[in-house]
Amino acid sequence: MNVLNRLKTRIKDTFHLISWNVRNFFNRIKNAIASFFVSKWKNTSVYKKRIEKKKNRRQIIYDYAIQFGEERFFDGVHLRYDRIRKHINEELQTLEKGNPKVEELLAIKKVLPATKDQVKRREKAKEITKNLLQAALYLLPVLVLLGIFSFYPIINSFRLVFLTGYNGMTGEYKGLTLFGNFAEVIKDPSFIIPSATTKSTALINTGLIVIISVPLTIIISLVISVALASIKPLKGFFQTIYFLPYVTNALAVGLVFAYMFQATGGLVNRFLITFGIEGGSWIGVGAPYWKAMFVLILFSVWNGLAFKIMVFLSAIESIDKQYYQAASIDATPRFKQFTKITVPLISPSIFYILITSVIGSFKTYSSVVAIFGNEGKPPGADYHMKTIVFYIYDYFSNPDNMPLAAAASIVLFAIILLLTVVQNAVGKRRVHY
Repeated sequence: MNVLNRLKTRIKDTFHLISWNVRNFFNRIKNAIASFFVSKWKNTSVYKKRIEKKKNRRQIIYDYAIQFGEERFFDGVHLRYDRIRKHINEELQTLEKGNPKVEELLAIKKVLPATKDQVKRREKAKEITKNLLQAALYLLPVLVLLGIFSFYPIINSFRLVFLTGYNGMTGEYKGLTLFGNFAEVIKDPSFIIPSATTKSTALINTGLIVIISVPLTIIISLVISVALASIKPLKGFFQTIYFLPYVTNALAVGLVFAYMFQATGGLVNRFLITFGIEGGSWIGVGAPYWKAMFVLILFSVWNGLAFKIMVFLSAIESIDKQYYQAASIDATPRFKQFTKITVPLISPSIFYILITSVIGSFKTYSSVVAIFGNEGKPPGADYHMKTIVFYIYDYFSNPDNMPLAAAASIVLFAIILLLTVVQNAVGKRRVHY
């Protein structure tokens, strides 16, 4: 045993010795490099000019101090800059503005070293600048990607929306317009207001998805989160199950939904037949509008549960258990605990989920493509299930229609911005931080 301990100590000492030698070696290299660059810097004309400038400034201050006697501004061999500054200020108060001596005194005051307060302000400014540069360095990769794929497209959209006769291949245009592209988009019967030939529009479809799916998703995810927070056995298993949709490709899930709701052989119709119910067509030929919308909303609700459950569950688990213990002592019912404790304390998370869900629902696109294909509607239907983003993507098939796509995207941006502002105004009164 003693031999083993001695061997461990020997290995440990050897390791420390090696690490010390390595650190010492790198420190010598670092000091040698630093000394080399310092010596080179001192031989530059910039450094010599800086030293000469310091000498001249000190000589100016010294000459001024000599005029009034060394004992007044000198403390042994050191100049008292505070006394010189005070004397200059007193002299400036006695002189008139036009006096040529004023400029001379101001020049002397300018070359005086900084005061303690000035040094503190400079150090603080240096620290702030250093922190900003560090933050900018860390954020640079993300900022570059955002600049290329987010900021530039936004700026380019505001440029394209004012162009007419645009050529998507060459980038040339015939003229400018202020509201022409917006008017053409708004008048399109497939975008906002349906006409006699169109029974649905992109705005109506998107609005229905937002109005129905967002509240349903929030309520269901909140109930599931409360249930998951209250159980102990297999808790991790259930969390994994509910989190799976978040990491699953939306197009793949949409294709599964499309298969489930097939008129013949679909899982949903087979299930309904067991109860003697004829499901009929959901997303195929002859499918009614509301049945197709039901499938789309069902997919949106299911696909949006995972992230919301994760946020709500983390918020619920961060609530202090003493609140619930006090409520249990008072024999408060579970539902009242939920409405009076859980909901108010996680209201910031609910508010965050509400805003992000509304924005996400307005950007619905992949689910429509996955369920209804590139046409955005059941085969042979006299309506379509296209959303606003789907409508914008339709313009991309023709590069000459980029100004119209830009106009539609700005309209979408304005709608989301307006709703977000309204939600923020309401949230200030309802959210408890």
